[in-house]
Amino acid sequence: MKQILFAMCLAAAVVDGDGLVPAALQTADRPTIQGTWRADYDNYWTRSNSERWISLQLQYDESNTGFGIPERDVPALADRRADGPIQFALRRDAGRFDFTGSVSNGRARGEFAFTPSGDFITGMQRLGYSPLSDRDVWRFAVHDVTRTYVTEFKNAGYQLDASDLIKTRIHGATPAFAQEMSQEAKTKLEIDQLVKMRIHGVTPEFIKAMRDLGFKSESIDDFVKFRIHGVTPEFIKTFADLGYKNLDGDDLVKMRIHGVTPQFIRELSDLGYKNLPIDDLVRMRIHGVTPDYIRKMRDAGYPNIKVDGLVRFRIHGVDEDLIQRAKAHGFNNLSADDLVDLAIHGRRWLKG
Repeated sequence: MKQILFAMCLAAAVVDGDGLVPAALQTADRPTIQGTWRADYDNYWTRSNSERWISLQLQYDESNTGFGIPERDVPALADRRADGPIQFALRRDAGRFDFTGSVSNGRARGEFAFTPSGDFITGMQRLGYSPLSDRDVWRFAVHDVTRTYVTEFKNAGYQLDASDLIKTRIHGATPAFAQEMSQEAKTKLEIDQLVKMRIHGVTPEFIKAMRDLGFKSESIDDFVKFRIHGVTPEFIKTFADLGYKNLDGDDLVKMRIHGVTPQFIRELSDLGYKNLPIDDLVRMRIHGVTPDYIRKMRDAGYPNIKVDGLVRFRIHGVDEDLIQRAKAHGFNNLSADDLVDLAIHGRRWLKG
């Protein structure tokens, strides 16, 4: 016999206080948004502590949104064997989500209703957020923006609008992160900077490690650029071990963009191209002068071509096929300049 499956409320937070009741309270304590929901056993993610979070997908009107809940709080959603009606509630500071429906074969679906919290609306008014629309309260609930979260930002010197509060929650730019990064940067950072840093993984630890390597005057945007292109402390140390010490930020970014790797440098060194300037290494990568190409040129009778000559070869399409066809037509012992001239002007003579 199928049984009704219950899940306890996930979180509760209540703040008491006095004050005038804002207009938004007219819709408090009764459902303002209703729709449908679904969940799938296989739609989850795992947090750093190895805890699984089940994704709940919500749809109402023409809108879709979603959030995760720990599987321990709604075990029926994490059990492929669960079969039957299901009912659970999710309580957040901004209001309560009530879910009803059914689950079978690891999939669940049903209907939900969201009821705003009058205490939350009153508390947010005292924090300077008035009037709040039903949609504002809904978004705060979905992204779990709490009065404590808002207060911590105010204590850190930030009065954020509703959109910025939600943006910081989505990307994890918390009040603690804002304070820590501002201390590291020795200036108060803008919210958009903090969000950008979180998106690209610029942490206080990353900045400290880069500064320990000599990057002491770089801006926040510079550190973001390093992270975007993969310029890490490990990357820098590897090149220092190859003799490329004290490289500036622009050179490091260029190397990452164009694929100048430690392996590339080692192979070139084995072929006799040692201690090349960064600009030469980048040019070689841009134009496709690879160790394999150099070996093929040597096998075709053109050893010891300097970097500028190899780059010219690649720009104009000098390859082993051109050299073989030239020899087949009697063009033997051509100089490097002759090969380039042939590639530019005489390729049509080699047809047939």
